Amino acid sequence: MKRMQGKVAIVTGASRGVGEYIAIELAKEGCDIIVAARTEAEGQSKLDGTIADTAAKLRALGVRALPVRCDVTDEASIDAMVARAIAEFGRIDLLVNNAGIMAPAKLVDMPMKRWDIMWRVNVRGAIACSKAVLPGMIAQGGGVIINISSIAADQDGAGNISYMLTKHALRELAQGLASEERAHNIRVFALSPLGWVPTPGTMFYRLEETMPSVGPMLERTEAMGQAAIYLCGDEAKELSGRHFYSRDLLRERVNGGVDLYQGDAEFLAQFK
Repeated sequence: MKRMQGKVAIVTGASRGVGEYIAIELAKEGCDIIVAARTEAEGQSKLDGTIADTAAKLRALGVRALPVRCDVTDEASIDAMVARAIAEFGRIDLLVNNAGIMAPAKLVDMPMKRWDIMWRVNVRGAIACSKAVLPGMIAQGGGVIINISSIAADQDGAGNISYMLTKHALRELAQGLASEERAHNIRVFALSPLGWVPTPGTMFYRLEETMPSVGPMLERTEAMGQAAIYLCGDEAKELSGRHFYSRDLLRERVNGGVDLYQGDAEFLAQFK
């Protein structure tokens, strides 16, 4: 039996990038998925990918997929998305708080309104989505929430302080919420790629010019989803509240000390 068979997940920011990659891995293991993001049609974003595109890929893997437009800065939009998920699937077992934005700039140059939107999307959005799914998870006796953090949270943040701070905040949110909801069998984690994952967003900012095209700082697209699946399993019940790097988690707890997810030049070429 597939590991996520019968489970239902909401993945925010799933129209592209890490959210889409996680959704695909969940679907391979039988999970039905609510594809939540703002982009409904091509041309609505500077970046490729829509919720319909992702949903089609997931259905091709044999699961049910519901594309729902959701703006995580708008509580009414979140509540409507959760209500549609419950109406369609009857339950929510997993929330992946992946929706996020990045706008690199030095602090002195960044307008405060840009700081505000970074916090509203990256942190407040995760809080609001968690708050919206918690009553259902409590009523059904359990669930999993995963906040997508970043290696940026462990760096000095120079030139990108806003992103560093928001990604660190998601780790603190996971720790606190895990403690609050442990009695209800709700696990909460923070999960980061170990390095750089090629996505439409990172390619838009041309970050590959500052990152090696091969080696340990390039992560394949499967790693985050595989790590998320592990965190949903019985083996991870006692780990709630912690932050993990995807490939470290997989190497240490799944793959017997072997890193199976390091990228290479051929892998990167598909994103050029």
